Amino acid sequence: MKHHEPYLPAEALGIEDWEREELIALWSKLEAEAAVLDMNQAASDCGSVCCIGGHIALSHGVSVRGARRYVQGHAQAGGPLAALFFPDLTVNHQHPGWRARGPEAAQAVLNFLTTGAPDWSGVMRGTR
Repeated sequence: MKHHEPYLPAEALGIEDWEREELIALWSKLEAEAAVLDMNQAASDCGSVCCIGGHIALSHGVSVRGARRYVQGHAQAGGPLAALFFPDLTVNHQHPGWRARGPEAAQAVLNFLTTGAPDWSGVMRGTR
């Protein structure tokens, strides 16, 4: 497994320790394309994880319903993870980040862990 240093500490990222640890674990799964990603769904009814926030919530033991609330709560609160979970907050999801696949989402997660910002525009530059 690749490892990047330095990941910023949870406190510097403005997130909980468990969120940081789950993001590090998710990064490697997305990088290896070993996780299914759908940026338009927090979690599916069958319990599979779809978006970045859904993945980390369910991996931490949060229920499917709780994962949806967790992801939506970040959008409403506008905290540090909101930019990672939501490439944009428009109703029609115009930003290409909503179509990110594993490798693009992995880069956005890595950007967040190392700089505090996902840089969806830079990650998705050139993808349509």
